[in-house]
Amino acid sequence: MTIDTAWPEVTGRLRVTMRDGGGHTIRTGRAGPAARGLARAAMRLDGPAVRDLLEMTVVSRGVMGAWDEVIMPVLIGIGERYEATRRFIEVEHLISRCVTEVLGSVPRPPSSRTPRVLLAAADEEQHTLPLEALAAALAESGVPSRLLGARVPPQALNDAVARTGPIAVVLWSQLPDTGDPVQWVRLLSSGHAPLLAGAAGPGWPAERLPEGVVRLGSLREAVHLLAMAVSPDTPDPAQAEEAHRRT
Repeated sequence: MTIDTAWPEVTGRLRVTMRDGGGHTIRTGRAGPAARGLARAAMRLDGPAVRDLLEMTVVSRGVMGAWDEVIMPVLIGIGERYEATRRFIEVEHLISRCVTEVLGSVPRPPSSRTPRVLLAAADEEQHTLPLEALAAALAESGVPSRLLGARVPPQALNDAVARTGPIAVVLWSQLPDTGDPVQWVRLLSSGHAPLLAGAAGPGWPAERLPEGVVRLGSLREAVHLLAMAVSPDTPDPAQAEEAHRRT
């Protein structure tokens, strides 16, 4: 099992512990009571409670705060539990499903607004939760996007870009096996290259990405840069990246 991990910056370490009497818990370190409550509900396989907690967290902290401060610590903790025991896949499945449902319920911009951001998982990449978080966070910032989902072959990606003409394309790669830079080479040489190409996720080899591909190091950075790129006041995404680096 491979947990959808967020962007590379995750603060604090999480430790898996065993309570007296044989019970199990996920220690979430500095993540706080909201993460601990979510972890307990997930370990009980209490889907309604998980959804309620996620919904309340998104309302109170926003998508980015919920993702960074609550969802990711719990997902990482469950992943560490799996690595230690080779168990609890059902817990990961339940919480992932609930996260997808809650992120998908975040209100989107009006359908009359054309999405200028295209989000997709790399070829053969099956992990999509970070992209779902990005789509929801963009929507919260008033930026519509198209999300193609998992395992998008290069030709399908190129066809989608040619058909919709996005300003920005983000490709997520979770694992090195899916982070083949050739995907970017094909897109950038297709004749329909986006103005902003964003490589997100730990699967991409930073030293071998083609020139012009921007590494997106965190959810917050991605939202900020993409929002600037599609803003009418920022016609050139290269200027958006430079402005972001100065902030």
